[in-house]
Amino acid sequence: MTATTAPATGLSARALVPVVVLTLVWGSNWPILKLGVSDVAPLTFRAFTLGLAALGMFAVAKLSGESIAVPRALWGRMVVLALLNISGWNGLLLFGLQQLPAGRSAILAYTMPLWSMLFSLVLLHEPLSPRRIVGLVLGMLGMALLLGEDIGALQRTPTGAALILGSAMSWGLGVVMLRKWKPPLPPNALTGWTMLIGWVPLVLAAPLFSPWPALSSLSGPAWFAIVYNIVLAGTLAHWAWFTLARTLPIAVSSMSSLPVPIFAVFAGILVLGERPGIAEWVALGLVLAAMVAVLWPPKPAPTPLAPDD
Repeated sequence: MTATTAPATGLSARALVPVVVLTLVWGSNWPILKLGVSDVAPLTFRAFTLGLAALGMFAVAKLSGESIAVPRALWGRMVVLALLNISGWNGLLLFGLQQLPAGRSAILAYTMPLWSMLFSLVLLHEPLSPRRIVGLVLGMLGMALLLGEDIGALQRTPTGAALILGSAMSWGLGVVMLRKWKPPLPPNALTGWTMLIGWVPLVLAAPLFSPWPALSSLSGPAWFAIVYNIVLAGTLAHWAWFTLARTLPIAVSSMSSLPVPIFAVFAGILVLGERPGIAEWVALGLVLAAMVAVLWPPKPAPTPLAPDD
């Protein structure tokens, strides 16, 4: 692992640049993904984008002076991390996004910290503080609100919502396993390898769901979505994320994802003409409150006064 400077204790003005990049790029990507999977089968879409995005991360690693070599003993764990963080997350997410509005999908997907917290309770034996319990309850209420509306509509099924939640669980478990194993690889190289390994099962499975389309048959919006997910959402946003992860404490860097579902809801309104109802706005508020409760760094314990001589 390359040496880094000690993390800062707060969100500096310099760190606002990658935060803005994450918010704009990942928030905008929800309606863009919706456009992509409306014209290209979900797994086919990811087969077009993930491999090239992985190469982009390798290029960033090389430009940063990082080694991309993987010790032989790590390959088994790398495969598990790739299946959880890339294959499971992307496969389930894109199938669910076909059935749900982009804004609603983003709200459900960003329940990931709640699932991560539950998995860490079992696998890392991290205690549930009162604030985390409050966050868990708020997040579950938000999910119940959205799922209940789908179940209550007789003409619809909650399959899309279940797929999105499955993707959030896969991502949450992957984050916990990453924290548990802490593979000794530089962050850009680690991301590039997990993308590339996780891309393989998606490529193999894609023809089972839909034949490969002729490239000449793809629409302009589909090509835009593919290029956007290679260059911006796949490479630039991951660079921004790991820039934050290297320079800020984990709790503070995790908070940088808070604006993404908010921006995604408004991006869905602007790009796709979606009209979120009361349930979506209330659920968004509940999920954001839950994320704040779970991720906001606690106040440091007061320094005990030195005894008088």
